[in-house]
Amino acid sequence: MYTNRLLKPHEIEEILQQIWKPENNFQFPVTSLSIENQLDSSHAKQVMENRKNIIPIIEAILLCGQQNLSIRGHRDSGKIEVENSEPRENDGNFRNILKYRALGDANLKKFLESPGRIKYISPTSQNAIIDDCNSVLLPKIVNRVNKAKCFTVLVDETADIAGIEQVSICARYVNRETCTLHEDFLQFVPTADLTGKGLATLILDNLKHFGIETQYLRGQGFDEAAAMSGKYNGVQYHIKQAHPLAVYIHCSAHSLNLAVSSSYGIQSIRNCLRIVGKLRDFFIFSKRKAVLSLAIEQSENVLSKRSLKRSCETRWIERYHSINDFLELFESVVEALDIISEWNDTSDTSHKAQSLRNSILQSEFIIALHVTSKVFGFGLPMSKQFQKINIDLKMAMSLAQDTSDELNAFRENADSEFHEIFIKAKNIANKFESPLKIPRISNVQKNRMNIKTDDPEKYYRISIFIPYIDSFINQLKTRFIDHKTILNGFQSLFDTKGSEDDFIKLIDTYKEEFNSPTSVVLGEFNLWQRKLSNMNDKPNNAIDALNICNKDMYPGILNLLQILTTLPVSTASNERTFSKLKLIKMYLRNTISENRLIGLSMMSIYRKDSLLPEDILDELSKKKRRLDFIL
Repeated sequence: MYTNRLLKPHEIEEILQQIWKPENNFQFPVTSLSIENQLDSSHAKQVMENRKNIIPIIEAILLCGQQNLSIRGHRDSGKIEVENSEPRENDGNFRNILKYRALGDANLKKFLESPGRIKYISPTSQNAIIDDCNSVLLPKIVNRVNKAKCFTVLVDETADIAGIEQVSICARYVNRETCTLHEDFLQFVPTADLTGKGLATLILDNLKHFGIETQYLRGQGFDEAAAMSGKYNGVQYHIKQAHPLAVYIHCSAHSLNLAVSSSYGIQSIRNCLRIVGKLRDFFIFSKRKAVLSLAIEQSENVLSKRSLKRSCETRWIERYHSINDFLELFESVVEALDIISEWNDTSDTSHKAQSLRNSILQSEFIIALHVTSKVFGFGLPMSKQFQKINIDLKMAMSLAQDTSDELNAFRENADSEFHEIFIKAKNIANKFESPLKIPRISNVQKNRMNIKTDDPEKYYRISIFIPYIDSFINQLKTRFIDHKTILNGFQSLFDTKGSEDDFIKLIDTYKEEFNSPTSVVLGEFNLWQRKLSNMNDKPNNAIDALNICNKDMYPGILNLLQILTTLPVSTASNERTFSKLKLIKMYLRNTISENRLIGLSMMSIYRKDSLLPEDILDELSKKKRRLDFIL
């Protein structure tokens, strides 16, 4: 026999076993395959066997990662004993999933119970597989972003359970083939430098490290923290120095939240929200909560709510629901406080209950509660829309303008609108024999409104209702001025009578996007205006305009519409990644390594994406290993 490579011991043994079989009369078998091919066939068979054994292990890790299950247990090293249903110590979800699967998979059971140490189930092997999941997913995302040739970066930061500052980086882009918007998570990046320059360097360096072509960066979406939005030393300034076309846009959802928070300058509104928060905290204890639950069950009213919700300082929707739910459960809350205030306990629970009861039956509180609930209802649709991915800047500003117009109309009819609110508040107050009345008026008053009137309705309309509405309207205008300024440059793309001068300014800003002379682009603009004027149903937002824009006839217009569509609206996608972060790195898993955290985050966030075990195995085979997986 002849071969051009040195045979391995197991290969020699296999050939000898075939030769020295008695039934073959100790003769060489006659075959048409050369020894080279026979050896290659044996090698391929072994590789297939190795891959078959490792696939279930990869699938078990994928299952844990996609379902946010912890992988490791108290002790997760050593051999897996399939038949031993009661191990001495908890060895984790991963090993138990493999054990359960091996009960119905003879090949896996044979592999796990076979002698030898190479099983790919150790913590080190787990980390390698998890890291490869990230190595498979990230290039797919980067390829989609680069293919769009226009993207914006969304960044937000939070501290994890271990106190490490984690920066969430997302990319917003348009899929040119389907004309759909995407906001894809890229990575969590830990940082200790929270200065504007430090964060800007971190963002740009990591975008390049991921493989993203940063010359197509056209926007930045952050919150309004000084380190992020600073004009002279913030992140947006340093990124714009490197990429002048990367327009900074403050998160619209955050702007709305700031508009709401700034409106709390009205003392009555601020006090009302604080009392609602204190009541929620008061009923969080099980014994008190049981009293409230019983009062809700025995209520004569048809109630859809069963508990009080927490009012979050940074989430508009949570605040709206907390106020709305409290208003619905108001009578049950008063009844529960009546019961608790009569307890004979050594603690001050009964005293607190009586104090809270007196607070919520104050005329000022009841009026402020109803006014807040009514005004919050105007901002709720806008807050929900701002958190969606498929909303562009024009659509967002149109929604903000509609909300502002509706509030102005509400303000113009202040007398009639507040009369309805006052009647509802009066009915509730009368049920508890606490009629609405004005507070004591003095000649010199510094701490509250000092309106000289004997009419409670007029007093509270002037002191609470009108100031709160005016403050909210003014804050909406102030917070969205920058957004509207940026949008004005693109307005000519939607106006059939738009000025060419405005369009020329837009061309000068984004001249890198055009391969044709200005005269040709102006011709496109005139044809585009003609197309819009002939349409009965004109596009009202950038996404709709992008869908009807022919890329062959209007390539320049298409590029501008793509930029407008890609400009960031909010950083809600980053906030959603923080929710995943809290599920993965919690107090029981607070020492998880960064690479492991990133890999598990990618598996969890992209749970619906096709992540095949075979692809992960191919990635694993590129590294140094003890078993051969390469076909």
